[in-house]
Amino acid sequence: MSTFFQQTAQAMIAKHIDRFPLLKLDQVIDWQPIEQYLNRQRIRYVRDHRGRPTYSLLSMFKSVLLGQWHSLSDPELEHSLITRIDFNLFCRFDELSIPDYSTLCRYRNRLAQDNTLSELLELINRQLTEKNL
Repeated sequence: MSTFFQQTAQAMIAKHIDRFPLLKLDQVIDWQPIEQYLNRQRIRYVRDHRGRPTYSLLSMFKSVLLGQWHSLSDPELEHSLITRIDFNLFCRFDELSIPDYSTLCRYRNRLAQDNTLSELLELINRQLTEKNL
């Protein structure tokens, strides 16, 4: 769900999108095949016990990308998701529900375990190459 703050920020940023390369990149990449891939793998990541609702798999994946692209530790990534509007808008987390660093770490490790992360990075690189970026 998009909050009033996020909607206002998106409207302001849209006027100056060239100043936000991360958000421009978000528009260039076709996230649908990546989201479909993640949803096919979903069974591996869903917990069996009750608790908080899970985060969007695409949002979690985007956060892992940010961590790699910006060489951030998991605590630094958590902090950046809270404080940087471009990170928050890129990942599309609800601003009141951002994963903590241990959740980000566990998710990244699960992606890396079965080569899912490298396959998804290959998909993104292929898209960027096709668009000459």
